[in-house]
Amino acid sequence: MKAVLRSQIALTMVRGLGPVQAKSLLTHFDIEELFLIDKATLLQAQVLTASAAESLIHFADWERVEKEIRFIEKNNIDPLFITDNGYPTRLLTCHDAPVLLYYKGSSSLNSNRIIAVVGTRDCTRQGMQATEELIAQLAPYDVTIVSGLALGIDSVAHQTALQNGLPTIAVLPLGLDAIYPALNRSLARQLLKAEGGLLTESMTDHKSDSYLFPRRNRIVAGMSDATIVIESGNKGGSLITARLAADYGRDVFALPGRVSDTKSKGCHQLIKQQVALLAESGEDIARWLGWEKIAPDKEDVKKRPKNKELVKVLSPFERDVLALLERETAISTDQLKISLKEEIKHLATALINLELAGLIVSLPGNRYQSL
Repeated sequence: MKAVLRSQIALTMVRGLGPVQAKSLLTHFDIEELFLIDKATLLQAQVLTASAAESLIHFADWERVEKEIRFIEKNNIDPLFITDNGYPTRLLTCHDAPVLLYYKGSSSLNSNRIIAVVGTRDCTRQGMQATEELIAQLAPYDVTIVSGLALGIDSVAHQTALQNGLPTIAVLPLGLDAIYPALNRSLARQLLKAEGGLLTESMTDHKSDSYLFPRRNRIVAGMSDATIVIESGNKGGSLITARLAADYGRDVFALPGRVSDTKSKGCHQLIKQQVALLAESGEDIARWLGWEKIAPDKEDVKKRPKNKELVKVLSPFERDVLALLERETAISTDQLKISLKEEIKHLATALINLELAGLIVSLPGNRYQSL
């Protein structure tokens, strides 16, 4: 098995060989023999260019392959080759599906109902609330929530899924050794602790690059039954994900906003161009997809009791914020910043996480209170 894995990893490392060519190559040759074939035989298959065939024949970075295998074994990572049973079956219909994925987690990548929820990183309070309500409304349909672990709507989607007892899977742009963004490492731990999952196409030690994000987005779109866009400007990763989903033949939904709201321009654009269906609730989406409820209605997120499991995995700073709020009746963000001596952006992230975990509640006047 290790010899097969070596060849599978090496195949993804061959210069000039993308997933489309790699899959075509696998229709002619077994993975076990791929690095033993001569150039003439490779070219006879009429799949590779001469330069790609040269790269395959002269591949020599086996030390890097062995390093990746050691990481996989040490961290209980599941490598999923395109022919493996655990590989996301919905992705198999996508022409550019990854040949090899790396997965850590317990959630099935092939559950009956999978929804991708995406949106802007710079979301509004209204966008957060819309995400919370929509996922809570989808909870009785027992869906798996997929997103990209980015700040903003992605984070709210993952957190709200956890709050509602739904499996949630984060698709990462980088390898599993580098959770991106770093601010969401705590959230990634929460996902794993709640039997969710982290999925990526990238190997370890992968440098961040702009092309990795649309590459990640195609996995989000391709492994899901439908994609929901909540708040997006005229440009951005959410629109890329939506259009990829439409190209793959998946349903796309967009939540409308106010006509003057710049953060809803992308949603309106998708609806006007008939890329996305207008959706106002989780029930709208379930009705369109023909789903019946298979679980009892969940309580409203803000009325749920404290989740003791989530408390255990809070970051040290989040615990400090919670402890301070538990000692006071209500505190403003300015008071919290002074008391905790922390930058406002880190404080804002901690407050969002604590609120989504059902541990605190926001009050008028930029104040917060422990529940």
